[in-house]
Amino acid sequence: MEQINTIIVFACAVFAAGIWQAGIYSWHSLTLIVLAMLLLLTALWRVVRNYQQAFWPIIGLFFIAGMLCANLDSIVPADDISHHIGKTVTVTGIVAAVPEISQANTQDMQVRYVIRVQNVELEKTGVSAVASGKVRINVLYKENGELAVYGDKITVYGKVRELRGYNNPGQIDMTVALKREGITARMSVQEQNIKLNTAYAGYSWRAALADWQTGIVRALQKVMPVNDAAILTAVLFGGYQGINKSVVDDFAATGLIHILSVSGAHIALVAGLIRWFGNQLRLGSRTTTVVAVLAIVFYACISGFTPPVIRSMIMGIISLLAILVERESYAPAALAITALGMLVYQPLLLYDISFQLSFAATAGLVFLYKPTYDYLSAFLPAWLAGPLAVTASAQLGVLPIIAWYFNNFSLISFAANILVLPVVELVIILGLTGVIIYTVVPVIGNLVFVISSLLIGLVMMLTALLAAMPYSSVYIPSVGISGSAAYYLLLAWFYGWRPLAVPGPGQLVRQRPGTCATTAIVIIGLLAGYTWYPRPLSVHFIDVGQGDAALIITPRGKAVLVDTGGSFSGSNYDIGERVVAPYLKHYGVTTVDYLILTHGHQDHAGGAAGIAGRVSVNKVMLPREEYSQAVQALVHTKPVIAIIPTYTDQRFQLDGVDVGIEHAVGENGRNQAVTGNEVSSVVRVSYGRHSFLITGDLEAKGEEALLAAKEVKPCTVLKVGHHGSKTSTTAAFLQALAPEYAVISVGYANRFGHPHPETIRRLTDRQTVIYRTDTHGAVVFKSDGRKLEVDTYIK
Repeated sequence: MEQINTIIVFACAVFAAGIWQAGIYSWHSLTLIVLAMLLLLTALWRVVRNYQQAFWPIIGLFFIAGMLCANLDSIVPADDISHHIGKTVTVTGIVAAVPEISQANTQDMQVRYVIRVQNVELEKTGVSAVASGKVRINVLYKENGELAVYGDKITVYGKVRELRGYNNPGQIDMTVALKREGITARMSVQEQNIKLNTAYAGYSWRAALADWQTGIVRALQKVMPVNDAAILTAVLFGGYQGINKSVVDDFAATGLIHILSVSGAHIALVAGLIRWFGNQLRLGSRTTTVVAVLAIVFYACISGFTPPVIRSMIMGIISLLAILVERESYAPAALAITALGMLVYQPLLLYDISFQLSFAATAGLVFLYKPTYDYLSAFLPAWLAGPLAVTASAQLGVLPIIAWYFNNFSLISFAANILVLPVVELVIILGLTGVIIYTVVPVIGNLVFVISSLLIGLVMMLTALLAAMPYSSVYIPSVGISGSAAYYLLLAWFYGWRPLAVPGPGQLVRQRPGTCATTAIVIIGLLAGYTWYPRPLSVHFIDVGQGDAALIITPRGKAVLVDTGGSFSGSNYDIGERVVAPYLKHYGVTTVDYLILTHGHQDHAGGAAGIAGRVSVNKVMLPREEYSQAVQALVHTKPVIAIIPTYTDQRFQLDGVDVGIEHAVGENGRNQAVTGNEVSSVVRVSYGRHSFLITGDLEAKGEEALLAAKEVKPCTVLKVGHHGSKTSTTAAFLQALAPEYAVISVGYANRFGHPHPETIRRLTDRQTVIYRTDTHGAVVFKSDGRKLEVDTYIK
């Protein structure tokens, strides 16, 4: 059995590696088919002669199959809606999902439709054609607007846009997530440009389920506080909507954030509860398993059959069937086969964070739980060793993934799993029971909901106390693919994997203590040297959409952040908290030594408060202008941050990197009554032969004033002013600066038309190499003071 497990696990791993390789570089599908045929013939020939020699050809075949599946999955049909990106069209189609409705402001509702396209008519030509694919449509409705529902046939007029996220390393790729659902384009339209053609006359179980869930949520909100109702809704149906942000932060800090979305833990809890009842009622193993499977399917159904729920359901059913036939040793093979089947069906799942976390955690439990429990139970009571072994096994399984996406590890999660998790499990059980009872007898169901609310209050109190403890969580660096592979190999070795008769850690220490000690000292020395050895200066222009954010990391790891990006009014999306702060942590920045805001506009300063809430900020340099709402939010954050007004020729040095304010306004010591682009500070970063000039939203008048006031030295890299607006980056300014490279921080298909063609022409006329965050994603320059290298997230 162990050999079968090994073969299946290896086959799944190399299939996934093939998908990953195809995402970087893949051969032509015909070449892959020929290679697959050759490997298949080689494998068959070796099986006939000696089956033990067929292992590597079979493994190679799975690798090629992974690449081939990824290639086939990337093929877009010729009539897909995505082929009309950039065109203004009239789309006719069917509402293919229950609309998502949220409150945009006091008067408007934000509604998100997913439309299965049937027909497209081009505006300019009037030509109508059959089309396919799905398009996501965002529309603002007035409070009394008539909404379309699942199954309705509608017509939408507007411009087709490319799916777009924030293209930075460590960012969860929402574009890939949408493509997994078959959505290949998006549109933002006005309410008057969407028309209901035919109302759906049939029965939709999805619409009925959505209505039922809405009724349950309203019932919860009547008998318990809004936040408690939101939490119970999350643990029953998934999603964080309506939950207080501080509560979500506490759950994340204590390692319990997965509880707020339906996952494998919920499925396992339902299955475990049914098995317990089956044992108490002596139903028999087969009957109990059948009932447990039906309960899991029912729970998945009321949760909406979302992809993560479906994956958890499949794993739960496979685990129950393995227990039924008393073949728990098949668990590794079952896990690998499940992953392989899902990846064959949908190769892009490999890049899904939910898929990665759920299977890594399950693999940790499958492979690591028993030896961990055996070790802990030697000196701990069973009631304590069990929960600790579960937590440790799952955390060890997901650690590199957590490091890549979140750079944060909860030290308090062990205590949280012992103190809080049992209460949360009771809340889930009571919540499900209350939902079932409420459907039949509402009065008794409401009573159960009230009891659940009291327990939720206890959960929030415990998580808040644990999250507030010193060092409840620690920063962990991203290790990448190679580091993750090394980590899992080392973990497998510690847990008993012995390829080529390599001795285990204990045996190695006993046999060669001197060599082990010397090796440990050398490794520690190398790590210390790597940590302290000066690295090149790096200047990052982060993709924050239609905004600016530049990060400077000095040779010894000091950090300066110039501007923070920020969403425009009407959006609750905090770019500072959800884009910039994760980017900083991904590159090891946990403290910002200087935060420089060129001016207070939302797209430059809107993310500042969110960043200050996620990383430590030592000093803030602000222009002498009337504080905008974004700046006021920053200066009122806790703990209090030192504020330094900017003035022309202000300078400081960090690790030999010179940072100076080339231009500032309002130097009479009093805040100006004006705000805006005209007060933008200009920041110069110099290191050796190279310098970077960051100009905020400085426009032509500001550039003229700067040139008139002083002799402006040339720069190597220019961050183009005002996102490439026509009113910035004049010919005279470029003549003085003579930049080799220009970076334009700009949002994809923004409504302002940035960057302007004239600005692009002025740069290209000077043969300046242009990088844009909307087409290249994050742009990173590295320099040792002499050489300069540039790398982009999108190649």
